[in-house]
Amino acid sequence: MSFVIYCTVYLAELWKMGTTEKDVTPSDAGGKTETKSERDSEKGSCCLLADKIPARYVLAALFFVGHISMTISRGGFALAVVVMVNSSSRVTPVNQTNTYQLCPSSGPGNASTQNDQGELDWSESIKGVILGAFFYGYIFTQVVGGLLEQKFGCKIVYGTSTLLGTVLSVLSPVASRTSPWAIFAVRFCMGLVSGVLFPCLYGIWGRWAPPTERTKLLAICYIGLPLGNIINYPLSSFLAAQLGWEYIFYIPGASAAVWLVLWFLLGYDSPAQHPRILEEEKKYIEEGIGTNKRQKPKVPWLKVLTSPPVWALVMGQFSSNWGVFFLTTQLPNYMQNVLGFNIQTNGLLSALPFAVAMVCMFASSAAADRLIQGGKIPKVWIRRGFVITGYTGMVICGVILANLSGCNPAAAVSLLCITQGFNSLTVAGFRAVHVEFAPRFSGVTFALANTGGTVSGIFAPLLVGLITDNYPTPAAWSTIFYIGAAIQGVGGIFTAVFLRTDVQPWARGEGDKGSFDKNVELAGSKDLVIANEHAEMPTKVVEMQNTKL
Repeated sequence: MSFVIYCTVYLAELWKMGTTEKDVTPSDAGGKTETKSERDSEKGSCCLLADKIPARYVLAALFFVGHISMTISRGGFALAVVVMVNSSSRVTPVNQTNTYQLCPSSGPGNASTQNDQGELDWSESIKGVILGAFFYGYIFTQVVGGLLEQKFGCKIVYGTSTLLGTVLSVLSPVASRTSPWAIFAVRFCMGLVSGVLFPCLYGIWGRWAPPTERTKLLAICYIGLPLGNIINYPLSSFLAAQLGWEYIFYIPGASAAVWLVLWFLLGYDSPAQHPRILEEEKKYIEEGIGTNKRQKPKVPWLKVLTSPPVWALVMGQFSSNWGVFFLTTQLPNYMQNVLGFNIQTNGLLSALPFAVAMVCMFASSAAADRLIQGGKIPKVWIRRGFVITGYTGMVICGVILANLSGCNPAAAVSLLCITQGFNSLTVAGFRAVHVEFAPRFSGVTFALANTGGTVSGIFAPLLVGLITDNYPTPAAWSTIFYIGAAIQGVGGIFTAVFLRTDVQPWARGEGDKGSFDKNVELAGSKDLVIANEHAEMPTKVVEMQNTKL
């Protein structure tokens, strides 16, 4: 919650600066002067505070809150499965090894007894398939999401997807009691409608994010994801213990409905379409990005699909998301069935890795923007530095987790937190590159990368289910951690080698050369791109005036 307070104070300062600064311009006939506040009042208003805050930060705040709501709505299922499934016949002394034993129950109440009381009888392999069902649907609409965003705009596509996903989430308890395949179908459809969300996010920021603020604006959006998990796990465990696991799906629907109202009132697809944006901010954004109108260029699919930098982002997304999706789908399972925590302690501890990720994400993103603005280090090496640091830390922590001997819950939880902290550095590493190396096609390139990332969401829970089916011992989980470390090591190397930040030739339009060169200058970056014959150095240095936008 400290981050929310920080954001509130920061936005209040922006509001204060906007209200005290006067911008006097001559009028047309009478020679009268008109203040900025008088000009702004002519634009009309629906939300007084929103009109005082820069429009791009209002958009970032909408995504921030929307990601919290989305994560709570679709992420409670992983903890609900722990409570609603009866596992009394899954582990017996016969199928336990002599070397490894399950950890004794931690905290008040016996974890095994609580889990045995679930009303549904699903095996570990069935649970793995159902936990991955969301991603089976999610993978099909990644590229479609980028295309829909280009055709209809993010406002309609993102809002409609959120509405449908919320309705499907509310249907989950009925489907779960009907049959495993009914809830599989519901989760599959949730993934299908949710797959368009992040391609829309990158598509719209390609038109809204100035070069020197891209990492920061994306970080504000992405921080909603770990914060949503921080809220989700304790909230879900509380609802399950006090009201019943069904309410894990019912309660989040109200927050999503409130967010949808704000989204349709305050969200716009581009600065040109925003009815209340200040002219100074609009000019600042459009000159920085290098366009003053919405473009719908034809996607050069062959060049995109054969571009090594695109595949670097695909591999980065796959290997990074392996760790994220492992936690979001399997962490409550691991906490209860291996480490022995009861449901309420489980919910609190499952939130800790995401709390660490949120802090690290915000700090690393701010540091990346500061380094880029300084211009002393090529931007591509700043991005690569965060990629190398993040993946190295994840691999080391994964190997240590795989080699933990005996039952050591404190060490296991600590390592999971540190791993997710390193993983969050990828936001400042490669996740902001989409709007840098292909701003005209950022929604499409992210859709391709997220398709690769979604594959890990399918196989991570499936692999856990197959390896631990009837044998959920620390030895089985050790194998899982080794596999994860190997995936992240290979993915990190590939991403660091082929990552690029300069605008790719296939991403340029006619007459864009000057605009994109100016883009590099405005970013304050002497962006030497190694092994890229198309990279161009700016011929002069452009000094940006201080702005309070």
